[in-house]
Amino acid sequence: MNADQLRLTRRNAGLPTLDALDEGLRSAGAFHRGVTAVLPFATLAVFGAAWSAGWYWLLPLLMLAQFVFTVAYLHDVAHGSAGLNAKQTQWTLFLFGVLMLQSGHAFRNTHLFHHTHCLEEDDLEGAPARMGLLKVLLSGPAYLPRLWHRALRDAGARERRWIMAELACALLIACSAMAFAAIDAGPLLYCAFVYAGSWAYPLTTAYLPHYKPGTAPLEQARTVRGAIIPVLFMNLTYHLEHHLYPQVPSMNLARLAAHLDPLMAARGLHLNLGNHHDH
Repeated sequence: MNADQLRLTRRNAGLPTLDALDEGLRSAGAFHRGVTAVLPFATLAVFGAAWSAGWYWLLPLLMLAQFVFTVAYLHDVAHGSAGLNAKQTQWTLFLFGVLMLQSGHAFRNTHLFHHTHCLEEDDLEGAPARMGLLKVLLSGPAYLPRLWHRALRDAGARERRWIMAELACALLIACSAMAFAAIDAGPLLYCAFVYAGSWAYPLTTAYLPHYKPGTAPLEQARTVRGAIIPVLFMNLTYHLEHHLYPQVPSMNLARLAAHLDPLMAARGLHLNLGNHHDH
């Protein structure tokens, strides 16, 4: 099987088009879209309130929620499934990227490449899936800078300007937080959490979702089902389903999984918690 045939796509997996499954999976209500867009800023506000109140024990939990909410929304924006027009998409990538001290446009560039070249040799985002666990953990500090460098290399001139502006704003925020730390250390602590938390990206966004890829398209990603874990992680755990139908908003991935289950069962495949499938 050549690389094109192994690639994780709906066509290679022999699955029907999205419209044949349920064309309603492409869209989500305005209320749900609004909530997912507001959640990162609401969490940031709660983080500030918890810091001011001295509830320091709560801060790591809030930062975990901040990562989940922001990554989930940026994910939909990058795939064009957040219901935004072109101009809104550009500014949303900018705003939510800077919120996490990174580049939203660089993320879109490397993430869409990951989808079209999943786990191939030049798939830098998915590279941790081909590493051992120790190497994955050690790769954390350099992971995002390497993705930024790749995006700057591959992007067009306009997108490169967006990336440079986002990284400059992120650096300005971090420097400002350090400058004002003597007055209020809260912003600096937030930046430190974001920076340290980004070290987990290779583990959480590549190694675990693509753990031990196999030799068939459906063996290139994993899925985690259940009533609790997917909800806690904004449905990002439906990673196999997302790769098969990336145009589906994250909030609809559970519905997509329900449509796929009988198709998989008819082929003798049963998706399990944390597994590719069982025969």
